[in-house]
Amino acid sequence: MGKKSILLIQNTTEEQIATIQKIAPDYEILKGWEDNGQKSFDDVEILYGWNFNIGPQILNHPSSKLKWIQSHTAGIDYMDLASLKDKGISLTTSSGIHALSIAESVFGMLLSYVRGIGNSIKNQGKKEWASPKQIMELNQSTIMIVGTGNIGVQVGRLAKAFGMETIGVNRSGNSVEYMDTVIKQTQLMDYINQADFVVNIMPLTDLTRYYFNKDVFSKMKEGSAFINVGRGQTVQVDDLMDALDHGILAFAGLDVFEKEPLPKDSPLWEREDVLITPHISGLIKHFKSRLFVIFEENLRAYIEEKELPRNKVDYNRSY
Repeated sequence: MGKKSILLIQNTTEEQIATIQKIAPDYEILKGWEDNGQKSFDDVEILYGWNFNIGPQILNHPSSKLKWIQSHTAGIDYMDLASLKDKGISLTTSSGIHALSIAESVFGMLLSYVRGIGNSIKNQGKKEWASPKQIMELNQSTIMIVGTGNIGVQVGRLAKAFGMETIGVNRSGNSVEYMDTVIKQTQLMDYINQADFVVNIMPLTDLTRYYFNKDVFSKMKEGSAFINVGRGQTVQVDDLMDALDHGILAFAGLDVFEKEPLPKDSPLWEREDVLITPHISGLIKHFKSRLFVIFEENLRAYIEEKELPRNKVDYNRSY
């Protein structure tokens, strides 16, 4: 039996590695991006990051000693949560580190639409001087934020800076900072027609898959706009395009898609009323350092045999 180990799949600086070794001196540190000659990683107890080759290899090995995975992503719908639960493996996410960048991307999309910036960019390429057909302001409009976690709070904060009325949607209906009104998800259909803008930040679970469908779009305010920075599979795209075709929606800003990269034959590419960004809203400059803050705090608790304090996944909720 080898020494218990921590496998770093997420690329980590030498300074960070030194910190890990200081916190967990009894563990061998394995750099997953290097060829260390170890084929099965039998003694890996902690996994920092995830890899679709190495991760399942460790998880499914008969003698696996894996106890905790610190994911490098906020969404974990791509992982076998049922297997992790059955094996008693803890999972923590990077939730929160992308909140500011995603919120800024939401307002980049909104401003591109309401201020005519998106059309101006297109017209510049054609050397056309053309005013937009319609120009609006965010001020005194209403935004519905579906998902009031870290990202939703930051969207709400920016919305209040623009003078917007905010409606937050979550499972509990409990109050959230920067939300003028908070409703339960079960009440969404009764309130969604009040929103000029609807922002989807929901994770992908069995309950949220294709949540935004014909029924939901049909209740939205005529001429409203829809932004999706949550998960692609929470939106039924055919129903979204139908809502655009019939004027229920005037605009959609989409950063996430059911299949990525978005296939070249997708009709979304051809639409003037859709803004497509290639899943970039969560990209941040200081990703390594922000992620490591979460891992370090959790690692200290793990070594002290305490509950993992940051972003521990509830397998019953799938997030």
